Amino acid sequence: MKTMTNISQMRKFYFGGKIFCTDGEVGSLAHVVFHSSTRRMTHLGMKPHHLFGKTIDLPYDAVAEATGEGIRLSITYEELMAISKVGVEGTVLDHRTLLERIGSKDKGMLLLIALHPENGVLAYLVVRHLHPGHDILLQEQYVKTIASRQVIVALSDATLSVLPPYRPDQELQQEVERVLFELTPLHLDIRGFTVHVLDSVVYLDGNISSQLRADIVENQILSVPGLLEIKNHLLGDDRLAADLAMALAQDPRIRDLPLGIYPRLGVVRLGGAVHTKQQLAAVEEVVAKYPGVRSVINDLTVDPNADLLPVLLPTGMENEDKVPGKYVRHTK
Repeated sequence: MKTMTNISQMRKFYFGGKIFCTDGEVGSLAHVVFHSSTRRMTHLGMKPHHLFGKTIDLPYDAVAEATGEGIRLSITYEELMAISKVGVEGTVLDHRTLLERIGSKDKGMLLLIALHPENGVLAYLVVRHLHPGHDILLQEQYVKTIASRQVIVALSDATLSVLPPYRPDQELQQEVERVLFELTPLHLDIRGFTVHVLDSVVYLDGNISSQLRADIVENQILSVPGLLEIKNHLLGDDRLAADLAMALAQDPRIRDLPLGIYPRLGVVRLGGAVHTKQQLAAVEEVVAKYPGVRSVINDLTVDPNADLLPVLLPTGMENEDKVPGKYVRHTK
Protein backbone atom coordinates (compact mmCIF):
# COMPACT_ATOMS: atom_id res chain seq x y z
CA MET A 1 0.00 0.00 0.00
CA LYS A 2 1.39 3.42 -0.99
CA THR A 3 1.60 5.97 1.81
CA MET A 4 1.25 9.71 1.33
CA THR A 5 4.00 12.08 2.46
CA ASN A 6 2.84 15.20 4.28
CA ILE A 7 3.84 18.59 2.91
CA SER A 8 5.73 19.23 6.14
CA GLN A 9 7.95 16.21 5.47
CA MET A 10 8.94 17.25 1.95
CA ARG A 11 12.44 18.58 1.38
CA LYS A 12 12.31 22.11 -0.03
CA PHE A 13 15.14 23.71 -1.95
CA TYR A 14 15.08 27.50 -2.29
CA PHE A 15 17.57 28.95 -4.74
CA GLY A 16 19.91 31.22 -2.84
CA GLY A 17 19.10 29.44 0.42
CA LYS A 18 21.82 28.86 3.02
CA ILE A 19 23.69 25.54 3.19
CA PHE A 20 25.06 24.24 6.50
CA CYS A 21 27.53 21.47 7.25
CA THR A 22 27.59 19.90 10.69
CA ASP A 23 30.26 22.44 11.64
CA GLY A 24 28.56 25.59 10.37
CA GLU A 25 27.32 27.59 7.39
CA VAL A 26 29.35 26.97 4.23
CA GLY A 27 27.55 28.46 1.23
CA SER A 28 24.32 29.00 -0.69
CA LEU A 29 22.28 26.98 -3.19
CA ALA A 30 23.07 27.91 -6.81
CA HIS A 31 21.31 25.10 -8.68
CA VAL A 32 20.12 21.51 -8.48
CA VAL A 33 20.87 18.60 -10.82
CA PHE A 34 18.24 16.02 -11.81
CA HIS A 35 18.19 12.73 -13.66
CA SER A 36 15.57 13.81 -16.20
CA SER A 37 13.88 10.43 -16.80
CA THR A 38 13.44 9.44 -13.14
CA ARG A 39 13.03 13.04 -11.92
CA ARG A 40 15.34 12.26 -9.04
CA MET A 41 17.76 14.86 -7.73
CA THR A 42 21.36 13.69 -7.90
CA HIS A 43 23.42 16.76 -6.92
CA LEU A 44 23.26 20.27 -5.49
CA GLY A 45 25.26 23.15 -6.84
CA MET A 46 26.71 25.26 -4.04
CA LYS A 47 28.47 28.61 -4.04
CA PRO A 48 31.03 28.26 -1.22
CA HIS A 49 31.60 31.35 0.88
CA HIS A 50 35.37 31.03 0.60
CA LEU A 51 35.48 30.54 -3.21
CA PHE A 52 34.11 33.74 -4.71
CA GLY A 53 32.49 33.20 -8.10
CA LYS A 54 32.96 29.41 -7.99
CA THR A 55 30.29 26.70 -7.89
CA ILE A 56 30.82 23.11 -6.76
CA ASP A 57 28.47 20.12 -6.89
CA LEU A 58 27.80 17.82 -3.97
CA PRO A 59 25.76 14.59 -3.89
CA TYR A 60 22.13 14.71 -2.82
CA ASP A 61 22.80 11.84 -0.40
CA ALA A 62 24.66 14.30 1.83
CA VAL A 63 21.42 16.21 2.56
CA ALA A 64 19.95 15.62 6.02
CA GLU A 65 17.24 18.30 5.93
CA ALA A 66 16.01 21.00 3.55
CA THR A 67 13.50 23.71 4.54
CA GLY A 68 12.94 27.41 4.10
CA GLU A 69 15.45 27.93 6.92
CA GLY A 70 18.24 26.30 4.93
CA ILE A 71 19.78 23.04 3.75
CA ARG A 72 21.55 20.98 6.39
CA LEU A 73 24.11 18.39 5.37
CA SER A 74 25.11 15.31 7.34
CA ILE A 75 28.83 15.87 6.78
CA THR A 76 31.57 18.27 7.87
CA TYR A 77 33.00 20.96 5.63
CA GLU A 78 36.20 18.96 5.20
CA GLU A 79 34.21 15.91 4.09
CA LEU A 80 32.16 18.06 1.71
CA MET A 81 35.25 19.39 -0.05
CA ALA A 82 36.59 15.86 -0.39
CA ILE A 83 33.49 14.57 -2.24
CA SER A 84 32.53 17.69 -4.19
CA LYS A 85 32.90 17.89 -7.97
CA VAL A 86 32.59 20.52 -10.68
CA GLY A 87 30.22 20.26 -13.64
CA VAL A 88 28.50 16.91 -13.01
CA GLU A 89 26.27 15.44 -15.72
CA GLY A 90 22.52 15.89 -15.50
CA THR A 91 19.66 18.32 -15.97
CA VAL A 92 20.39 21.63 -14.26
CA LEU A 93 17.61 23.76 -12.76
CA ASP A 94 18.14 27.14 -11.12
CA HIS A 95 16.39 30.48 -10.52
CA ARG A 96 16.71 31.29 -14.23
CA THR A 97 14.81 28.15 -15.26
CA LEU A 98 11.93 28.99 -17.60
CA LEU A 99 8.62 27.22 -17.11
CA GLU A 100 6.33 26.98 -20.15
CA ARG A 101 2.73 25.77 -20.46
CA ILE A 102 1.76 23.63 -23.46
CA GLY A 103 -0.74 25.35 -25.75
CA SER A 104 -0.21 28.75 -24.16
CA LYS A 105 2.17 31.67 -24.27
CA ASP A 106 2.23 31.72 -20.47
CA LYS A 107 5.69 31.52 -18.93
CA GLY A 108 6.91 31.44 -15.38
CA MET A 109 10.08 31.29 -13.31
CA LEU A 110 11.08 28.61 -10.83
CA LEU A 111 11.07 29.69 -7.17
CA LEU A 112 11.60 26.44 -5.28
CA ILE A 113 11.63 22.66 -5.71
CA ALA A 114 10.21 20.11 -3.24
CA LEU A 115 11.22 16.44 -3.11
CA HIS A 116 9.98 13.26 -1.49
CA PRO A 117 12.41 12.73 1.41
CA GLU A 118 12.71 8.97 1.03
CA ASN A 119 13.99 8.94 -2.56
CA GLY A 120 14.72 12.49 -3.74
CA VAL A 121 12.05 12.37 -6.46
CA LEU A 122 10.30 15.57 -7.51
CA ALA A 123 7.08 16.25 -5.55
CA TYR A 124 6.10 19.78 -6.57
CA LEU A 125 7.37 23.12 -7.84
CA VAL A 126 6.55 26.67 -6.85
CA VAL A 127 6.34 28.95 -9.88
CA ARG A 128 6.24 32.71 -10.27
CA HIS A 129 4.35 34.68 -12.94
CA LEU A 130 2.54 31.68 -14.50
CA HIS A 131 -0.71 32.76 -12.86
CA PRO A 132 -1.59 36.48 -12.81
CA GLY A 133 -1.58 37.90 -9.33
CA HIS A 134 0.16 35.21 -7.32
CA ASP A 135 2.70 32.41 -7.28
CA ILE A 136 1.37 28.86 -7.55
CA LEU A 137 2.22 25.41 -6.27
CA LEU A 138 2.45 22.92 -9.13
CA GLN A 139 2.40 19.19 -8.41
CA GLU A 140 4.72 16.82 -10.26
CA GLN A 141 1.82 15.24 -12.18
CA TYR A 142 1.53 18.38 -14.33
CA VAL A 143 5.20 18.34 -15.34
CA LYS A 144 5.72 16.82 -18.78
CA THR A 145 9.36 17.56 -19.56
CA ILE A 146 12.41 18.58 -17.56
CA ALA A 147 15.43 19.88 -19.44
CA SER A 148 18.33 22.08 -18.42
CA ARG A 149 16.84 25.42 -17.33
CA GLN A 150 13.49 24.51 -18.89
CA VAL A 151 10.36 22.87 -17.50
CA ILE A 152 7.29 22.20 -19.65
CA VAL A 153 3.92 21.63 -17.98
CA ALA A 154 0.51 20.58 -19.23
CA LEU A 155 -2.58 21.97 -17.55
CA SER A 156 -5.79 23.57 -18.73
CA ASP A 157 -6.93 27.12 -18.00
CA ALA A 158 -9.56 25.70 -15.64
CA THR A 159 -6.96 23.73 -13.70
CA LEU A 160 -4.58 26.68 -13.56
CA SER A 161 -7.30 28.87 -12.07
CA VAL A 162 -7.87 26.53 -9.10
CA LEU A 163 -4.27 25.65 -8.25
CA PRO A 164 -3.38 26.61 -4.67
CA PRO A 165 -1.59 29.94 -4.28
CA TYR A 166 1.86 30.06 -2.78
CA ARG A 167 2.45 32.79 -0.21
CA PRO A 168 5.67 33.68 1.64
CA ASP A 169 5.95 32.33 5.17
CA GLN A 170 6.16 35.82 6.70
CA GLU A 171 2.89 36.82 5.04
CA LEU A 172 1.17 33.63 6.20
CA GLN A 173 2.53 34.10 9.73
CA GLN A 174 1.04 37.58 9.96
CA GLU A 175 -2.36 36.47 8.71
CA VAL A 176 -2.52 33.44 11.02
CA GLU A 177 -1.70 35.66 14.01
CA ARG A 178 -4.34 38.18 12.93
CA VAL A 179 -7.01 35.46 12.60
CA LEU A 180 -6.26 34.14 16.08
CA PHE A 181 -6.17 37.58 17.67
CA GLU A 182 -9.61 38.36 16.26
CA LEU A 183 -10.97 35.34 18.15
CA THR A 184 -11.59 37.17 21.44
CA PRO A 185 -12.07 34.10 23.70
CA LEU A 186 -8.50 33.04 22.86
CA HIS A 187 -6.81 36.19 24.15
CA LEU A 188 -5.93 34.58 27.49
CA ASP A 189 -4.87 31.30 25.87
CA ILE A 190 -2.50 32.83 23.31
CA ARG A 191 0.23 33.37 25.90
CA GLY A 192 0.39 29.59 26.41
CA PHE A 193 1.33 28.54 22.88
CA THR A 194 3.42 29.48 19.87
CA VAL A 195 2.56 29.74 16.18
CA HIS A 196 5.26 29.22 13.58
CA VAL A 197 4.90 29.03 9.79
CA LEU A 198 7.58 27.21 7.82
CA ASP A 199 7.29 26.22 4.16
CA SER A 200 3.55 27.07 4.16
CA VAL A 201 2.96 24.69 7.09
CA VAL A 202 1.77 26.15 10.41
CA TYR A 203 3.06 24.57 13.62
CA LEU A 204 1.03 25.03 16.82
CA ASP A 205 2.96 24.12 19.98
CA GLY A 206 2.29 24.62 23.66
CA ASN A 207 -0.63 24.69 26.07
CA ILE A 208 -4.24 25.81 25.84
CA SER A 209 -7.13 25.79 28.31
CA SER A 210 -8.98 22.87 26.72
CA GLN A 211 -8.69 20.39 23.89
CA LEU A 212 -11.90 21.85 22.44
CA ARG A 213 -10.18 25.21 22.10
CA ALA A 214 -7.25 23.50 20.39
CA ASP A 215 -9.71 22.28 17.76
CA ILE A 216 -11.24 25.77 17.50
CA VAL A 217 -7.79 27.25 16.82
CA GLU A 218 -7.18 24.75 14.03
CA ASN A 219 -10.59 25.40 12.47
CA GLN A 220 -9.99 29.16 12.47
CA ILE A 221 -6.60 28.80 10.78
CA LEU A 222 -8.04 26.59 8.05
CA SER A 223 -9.58 29.72 6.54
CA VAL A 224 -6.17 31.21 5.69
CA PRO A 225 -5.48 30.78 1.95
CA GLY A 226 -2.06 29.44 1.06
CA LEU A 227 -1.57 27.20 4.09
CA LEU A 228 -0.79 23.66 2.99
CA GLU A 229 -0.87 21.83 6.32
CA ILE A 230 -1.51 22.36 10.03
CA LYS A 231 0.56 20.55 12.66
CA ASN A 232 -1.56 20.96 15.79
CA HIS A 233 0.43 19.96 18.88
CA LEU A 234 -1.61 22.02 21.34
CA LEU A 235 -2.23 20.31 24.67
CA GLY A 236 -5.41 21.20 26.53
CA ASP A 237 -5.38 21.54 30.31
CA ASP A 238 -8.20 19.00 30.54
CA ARG A 239 -6.21 16.36 28.68
CA LEU A 240 -3.04 17.21 30.61
CA ALA A 241 -4.87 16.77 33.93
CA ALA A 242 -6.25 13.39 32.87
CA ASP A 243 -2.86 12.22 31.61
CA LEU A 244 -1.13 13.32 34.81
CA ALA A 245 -3.71 11.54 36.95
CA MET A 246 -3.04 8.35 35.00
CA ALA A 247 0.73 8.74 35.34
CA LEU A 248 0.48 9.26 39.10
CA ALA A 249 -1.89 6.32 39.49
CA GLN A 250 0.61 4.03 37.79
CA ASP A 251 3.48 4.96 40.12
CA PRO A 252 3.53 2.53 43.10
CA ARG A 253 5.22 5.13 45.35
CA ILE A 254 2.26 7.49 45.27
CA ARG A 255 -0.73 5.42 44.28
CA ASP A 256 -4.04 6.00 46.13
CA LEU A 257 -3.10 9.36 47.60
CA PRO A 258 -5.72 12.15 47.88
CA LEU A 259 -4.28 14.53 45.30
CA GLY A 260 -5.70 17.37 43.24
CA ILE A 261 -4.25 18.30 39.83
CA TYR A 262 -4.96 21.81 38.56
CA PRO A 263 -3.28 22.81 35.26
CA ARG A 264 -3.57 26.31 33.84
CA LEU A 265 -1.90 26.67 30.43
CA GLY A 266 0.62 24.01 31.39
CA VAL A 267 1.44 25.41 34.84
CA VAL A 268 0.30 22.64 37.19
CA ARG A 269 -0.70 23.31 40.78
CA LEU A 270 -0.72 20.29 43.06
CA GLY A 271 -3.13 20.21 45.99
CA GLY A 272 -4.02 17.68 48.65
CA ALA A 273 -1.83 15.67 51.00
CA VAL A 274 0.80 12.95 51.01
CA HIS A 275 1.95 10.75 53.87
CA THR A 276 5.71 11.35 53.68
CA LYS A 277 8.23 13.89 52.40
CA GLN A 278 9.50 11.24 50.01
CA GLN A 279 6.04 10.96 48.45
CA LEU A 280 5.84 14.75 48.16
CA ALA A 281 9.11 14.80 46.21
CA ALA A 282 8.00 11.83 44.08
CA VAL A 283 4.74 13.51 43.05
CA GLU A 284 6.53 16.68 42.00
CA GLU A 285 9.16 14.66 40.13
CA VAL A 286 6.56 12.75 38.09
CA VAL A 287 4.58 15.87 37.25
CA ALA A 288 7.58 18.09 36.44
CA LYS A 289 9.01 15.58 33.96
CA TYR A 290 5.72 14.97 32.16
CA PRO A 291 5.61 16.26 28.55
CA GLY A 292 3.56 19.44 28.27
CA VAL A 293 4.12 20.61 31.86
CA ARG A 294 5.75 24.05 31.89
CA SER A 295 6.19 24.39 35.65
CA VAL A 296 4.84 23.04 38.95
CA ILE A 297 3.37 24.84 41.95
CA ASN A 298 3.54 22.34 44.79
CA ASP A 299 0.94 23.09 47.47
CA LEU A 300 0.91 19.54 48.82
CA THR A 301 1.01 19.03 52.57
CA VAL A 302 2.56 16.13 54.46
CA ASP A 303 0.03 14.36 56.68
CA PRO A 304 0.58 10.69 57.67
CA ASN A 305 -3.16 10.26 58.27
CA ALA A 306 -4.49 12.02 55.17
CA ASP A 307 -7.15 10.22 53.15
CA LEU A 308 -9.40 13.17 52.27
CA LEU A 309 -9.23 15.78 49.50
CA PRO A 310 -10.97 19.14 50.12
CA VAL A 311 -13.77 19.46 47.59
CA LEU A 312 -13.05 23.10 46.71
CA LEU A 313 -9.36 23.03 47.44
CA PRO A 314 -8.39 25.74 44.90
CA THR A 315 -10.69 28.29 46.58
CA GLY A 316 -9.73 27.45 50.17
CA MET A 317 -13.08 25.96 51.22
CA GLU A 318 -13.10 23.65 54.25
CA ASN A 319 -15.61 21.04 53.04
CA GLU A 320 -14.07 17.63 52.53
CA ASP A 321 -14.94 14.70 50.32
CA LYS A 322 -13.87 11.10 50.83
CA VAL A 323 -11.65 9.88 47.97
CA PRO A 324 -11.36 6.10 48.31
CA GLY A 325 -8.25 5.26 46.30
CA LYS A 326 -8.99 7.64 43.41
CA TYR A 327 -7.39 10.82 42.13
CA VAL A 328 -9.66 13.82 41.88
CA ARG A 329 -8.92 16.16 39.00
CA HIS A 330 -10.03 19.79 38.85
CA THR A 331 -9.48 21.78 35.66
CA LYS A 332 -9.88 25.51 35.53
